[in-house]
Amino acid sequence: MLDELLAARPDLRQQAEACAAQLLTGAGRSAVADDVEDALQGLGIEELDTRAGYRPGRGYVHPAEAADEILDEVLQPFLDDLQRRAGFGMRSAAAELAAGILLGLYNCRHGNSETLLEYSPDYAAERASGVVSDCARLGIELPAVELLDLMPEWSAMLQ
Repeated sequence: MLDELLAARPDLRQQAEACAAQLLTGAGRSAVADDVEDALQGLGIEELDTRAGYRPGRGYVHPAEAADEILDEVLQPFLDDLQRRAGFGMRSAAAELAAGILLGLYNCRHGNSETLLEYSPDYAAERASGVVSDCARLGIELPAVELLDLMPEWSAMLQ
């Protein structure tokens, strides 16, 4: 039925493709930001019990290093999804996902006590810088003007 509509109204094709891409992206920017924030803020300091300190075969692992590793493991599925969307040529969907990741990281920039972010105060900014670099490398154009309004403390990173 959609094919028939687009055959009759070819001027709607671009809009239909954009809508289809949005449906394929799943959650929107705000939902992604919430998911990233929840995932990172939801990691309590007790996570360090099994990863920090002396580890046989590895030596001493500083709590900040262990915190970074655990936080990276939680963030990685979002970054993998960004790579996947870019690889499929879904540039607008990838840009929305990247914006959501950046907003989620921005919301974690101050960390909270009793979370792993407390042990890694620069985590959010460092990973956000990596996301911006990844987007540039993948040819994903971020909605910089919108992000500058939403993330004023990171304006230098976005320009």
